[in-house]
Order: sequence, then C-alpha cells, then structure tokens
Amino acid sequence: MEELSKEQLDAGKKVLGGVTIFFWVVAALIAVGLFSFNNFGNWAKDFSVGPVSFGLPTSNSTWVFLALYVAALVGLYIRKGWAVPVGRAGLVVAMVIFFPVGTIFGAILWKRINDPVAKAYLNYGAGHETKVEGDGQQPKQPENTQIIPEAKDQADTEDKK
Repeated sequence: MEELSKEQLDAGKKVLGGVTIFFWVVAALIAVGLFSFNNFGNWAKDFSVGPVSFGLPTSNSTWVFLALYVAALVGLYIRKGWAVPVGRAGLVVAMVIFFPVGTIFGAILWKRINDPVAKAYLNYGAGHETKVEGDGQQPKQPENTQIIPEAKDQADTEDKK
C-alpha cells in the first residue's frame, strides 16, 4: 500500500463524496422500509403463481440489502479495496430497486467508483488489475517442450505429399 499525498487524498474524497451520500440515502430508505414492515405487520400480501410469489421484499431480504450498503459505507470510510466491488454491487441493487431514478444515479456514480483517483484512494490497484488482451507481451512457452525427431520427420513427409 503506497502512501498518498494530501492532494490525492482530497481528490479521492471528492470523487467518492457522491457515492457516499447516495449510499447513506439508500441505507436510510431501506431502514425506514424495514421498520415500517415491523410496525404494520403483514399488510402487503404476496401474489403467488404456482411455486413463484411476487411482492414487496420481506423483512428478511431487506436486512441483506441494508447490510450491503452498511458494508459499502464501512469500506469507503476505512479506505479498503473491497469497497469497490461491494460498492458496485450496491449500485446495481439500487439500479434495480429504485428504477428508473436509481438507474440514472447509478449510471452517474458508476463512473465515479471506477475512477482511477477513487481506486487509488481505496487502494484497489494491486492484484485487481485486469489483463488486456494484445498488450504486447508474448505468451510464455513451457520450458520442457521437446520436439520428437520421429514426429518431425513424419510431419515433413506428410507436407511433401
């Protein structure tokens, strides 16, 4: 983990400020929804079609959503690299749950969480880089490969035919 200058830290905080605020708002909305489920009971019944039921999320699944956003916020505050994939998952969940407004905010904030300054701020560089095909490096040949003389002779005779 390399040390960042004060300017780099400030730039990283500035880039991730919108993501942090968005996660706080979504976590608060989910928490209010969770507490309203507990207070009002079973007023929203699921619609069942055979073995599949459709309806509002139950209080059990709402805890999972809330835990996702809390984990993302903790990762952002303590500057851990795992906050990037957890934040991406949080953005995807927000895009689905709060469609279409969540999709708009999610698309805007997706660029911010993938920003190189934000990744440097969260220490998401080492071990998380993806290889780009055709990057100019030759593939390594296995060291113990040998050409069998008989097979080479057979290949040469077949080519001549």
